[in-house]
Order: sequence, then structure tokens, then C-alpha cells
Amino acid sequence: MKSSATGNPAGCVLPDRTIVTRLRKHVHKQTDESLNDRFGISYNTWRRLISGRPVRASLLSRLEMRLDLIEQRSTDLKLDS
Repeated sequence: MKSSATGNPAGCVLPDRTIVTRLRKHVHKQTDESLNDRFGISYNTWRRLISGRPVRASLLSRLEMRLDLIEQRSTDLKLDS
């Protein structure tokens, strides 16, 4: 991969801490299977995220959409109770 002007591999960005914090709230197990079922990511990607290493911008966009959906479902369940 080529590096961009920021020093990150092309197409990659550093994960925002708020996204990582939101992800951590919804992690039940830090296993490949659990992370893949919940977020569609591998354990290696999880390690990159929590260590603040660059990941694809498209991955972060997809994770934000999944988090929004997970959190909305959680809110809806609380309102139904």
C-alpha cells in the first residue's frame, strides 16, 4: 500500500476514540467469531482499532452505521419495556 501525505496507508485513517468507546460498550467477547457476528470485523481489525492504528475509511463508515443501528435497537427495546 502506498502512504498518503498523513503517513497512513492510502485510503486509511486513524479511528476516532469516540467510535472505539462506542464499540467497546457493545463487545461481549473479544473473539474472532463474536466480533464478526456483532460488527463484521476480525479480531485483527479489532486490535488495530483499540490500539489506534490506521484502518480503511470505508470500514469506519460501515462500523458507524452498524453502531447507530445497534444503539437504536437498544433504545427501542428499552422503550418497549
